Amino acid sequence: MGHYLEECIILDLGIELIKMKNLFIVVFLLSFSLAFSQTKTDTFFVDGVCGMCKERIENSCIKVKGIKSVKWNIDSRMLSIIYNEKKINLPDIHKFVASIGHDTKIEKAPEEIYNSLEMCCKYRDPQVVKDHQ
Repeated sequence: MGHYLEECIILDLGIELIKMKNLFIVVFLLSFSLAFSQTKTDTFFVDGVCGMCKERIENSCIKVKGIKSVKWNIDSRMLSIIYNEKKINLPDIHKFVASIGHDTKIEKAPEEIYNSLEMCCKYRDPQVVKDHQ
């Protein structure tokens, strides 16, 4: 009986060592992937007033290399974006948003592009903003 008990204890220890080894591998791989992951999430103000603005902002941004996810909230006018920092940086995202006609806190859309927006999208016009409330 004693010999059998020793074999069981050794077997249990072996199983525990295998579990610990597997746990170590999982933790190592998770740490490694997080350390080298370049995915970042940011939220910032983007001016706009309507569903057409939302469609333009989201559909244009998602086509940009490095942008993984984008959602613009009409009410708060906040853009939530997930992107790969190795492919695009936050200042370039602000520049891109301005290039499609929408102001951010950092970049202002060029007048020519802003003026080409549909009348209902003229977020700089107080009457248009009032009409959307």
